[in-house]
Amino acid sequence: MPALSAFRGLRRTIVRSSLLPQAMESAVPRAPVVGWQGKGSLQSIDLHAVSLPARTFTGDFYFAQRGPNGLWIALGDVAGKGLSAAVVMAMVQEDLEQRLGECVATNCDPVKTLQRLHKLLLPLLPSNRFVTAVVGHLRDDGTLVIANAGHCAPLVARADGKVESIAPTGPVVGILDNPNWTSLTTILERGETLLLYSDGVVEAKSLDDEEFGLSQVVATLSSTASEGLSAREVSGRLLAGVDRHSCGAREDDLTVVVIRRPSKEIVAARAV
Repeated sequence: MPALSAFRGLRRTIVRSSLLPQAMESAVPRAPVVGWQGKGSLQSIDLHAVSLPARTFTGDFYFAQRGPNGLWIALGDVAGKGLSAAVVMAMVQEDLEQRLGECVATNCDPVKTLQRLHKLLLPLLPSNRFVTAVVGHLRDDGTLVIANAGHCAPLVARADGKVESIAPTGPVVGILDNPNWTSLTTILERGETLLLYSDGVVEAKSLDDEEFGLSQVVATLSSTASEGLSAREVSGRLLAGVDRHSCGAREDDLTVVVIRRPSKEIVAARAV
């Protein structure tokens, strides 16, 4: 029944596309949220996400879900564009919602989510299709456990402006018979920011056919470290830079998820 579920998911995507502008901004759960109240030492977190499809349908996907011990997040990209990529995206999105929901309940490692997603997609995807993905768990104490299946390296902006990247910890999803992924553990301290993004950010091209590039993403993220910007402001600055570089043109889907632990606790949650 995976195909049926995928088409149901795609139908929901079509409905959303007909009702919403193509420039969709969303977070937990599907609307920007400032000051999500967690437990323990992670009493506040600022998350903002933006997804901009290059065409009517997008092959990018992301998901975020709160749990009793922090926040589960995922972001990825289906190889290709248009309706065919959107069908796979809908399948991935639906499975992620189920799998990460299970992880929230069982506190499993992000690698298990990638393994289950691979098991679903391997017999279904044609040989020229694959999925890149990042799955992470930001725990109450600021511990970030993350697995990267061939996706753009997530970036962590430290409080001093230094930016660290999280390289792939395994292959892409949906191709190899026996892939192996590992998870990496780091700490996201207060005042630090995690950035997840799709390749539409780094590969955005200027009129001279020059890519925006990872170096500009890193420089933009580093410049925000000392300013105490919100997750929305960080994503806005990055997307403004991409837009200036590309003169507003978009050849690929573009998705950004910014997660920030504010230096000070946010007293109350409020939707924007």
